[in-house]
Amino acid sequence: MTFANDYRVVRKIAQGGMGAVYEAEQISTAKLRALKVMLPQLVADPQLRARFEQEAKIGARISSEHVVEVVGAGIDAATGMPWLAMELLEGETLDAAMRRRANFTPAETAQIFEQICHALSAAHEARIVHRDLKPENIFMARSHRVGTGARDVKILDFGVAKIVSENSNKTTGALGTPMWLAPEQLQGQASTASDVWALGLIAFAMLAGFPYWRGADTPSPSLAEVLQEISTKPLDPPSLRVGQKGRSLPSGFDEWFGRCVVRDPAARFPTAREAFAALVPILATGGYAQATMAAVSSPAFSMPTGVSGPQSQGYEQTMHASSRPAAMIATPPPGSMAAPSFASQPPPAKTSSGCSVALVVILSIGAVGVLVFAVIVLWLVRR
Repeated sequence: MTFANDYRVVRKIAQGGMGAVYEAEQISTAKLRALKVMLPQLVADPQLRARFEQEAKIGARISSEHVVEVVGAGIDAATGMPWLAMELLEGETLDAAMRRRANFTPAETAQIFEQICHALSAAHEARIVHRDLKPENIFMARSHRVGTGARDVKILDFGVAKIVSENSNKTTGALGTPMWLAPEQLQGQASTASDVWALGLIAFAMLAGFPYWRGADTPSPSLAEVLQEISTKPLDPPSLRVGQKGRSLPSGFDEWFGRCVVRDPAARFPTAREAFAALVPILATGGYAQATMAAVSSPAFSMPTGVSGPQSQGYEQTMHASSRPAAMIATPPPGSMAAPSFASQPPPAKTSSGCSVALVVILSIGAVGVLVFAVIVLWLVRR
């Protein structure tokens, strides 16, 4: 079967709510592509059609190699169905990887998040909100480049993305997957901070090995329970959730999570760039920490040395001061959150090891001298 006069369909890969994805050979280049075609029953809906077509246009506006590349788009003359052709990726989604393993290490999480946030930061700088960031839309492709790691992370599906205008109060409908949606999205509102909410939940799930919402962490997940947790229930610190399962999280993660998953969007990190800058030192481990810190300082990522924005008041006031870590209690004043500071500690006082040895020697010699003197005196007395 040939589609759009240039694509020979090889096989069907998957089907979603709006379209089906096929592996197809591009006849003009003999290269394999991922061909996404809108479902026939949805073509007549102008709103859904526009949403499908915008995916190609939005992707072109984001300057990051970690967004799946769209190489062509159009309307098939024979069927009237919109289509778009993308690079064909080999690998698995983050969701699939999370299902087959217990959890990710801090170093692995940092490596994956560096690439996710590179793409998301570029989108946010272009005033684009993804609105449906979730593990199913994060693809870990097998890298074919020399000198790179095993994973080349790509963000998929900007079909429900929103271009933020100066007047961003317009209600657009609750789009996205409920488990990762920010509270304001349930009311049809979205901003770059909405994507940050999803980042916090994804980071937790990767490190903990299970979802943050209790309603989703059951054999029979309850959508109603999840929505209630998102909207009204107390937001427990992550360390409490993992501690109940005998697990642990990196030091400082509670505070970072509290700047992502907080119901007031103004209290979150404003964009993915600031969120990642604050996450790096928390996940820092071994050699990867040095490499990542260097990458964050490079012009390519141009991370700020401090994170601006309102300071979170701490998990919707659900944490008592006695239960908070010291870092949560001694927070900077509202309006700024200084980058983590590793203040140099005064060197430990030098021990006078040389003097101690000399003293021991002198005392030893003195003891021997006294013993010899006593033997001489005893000998003279006996004579």
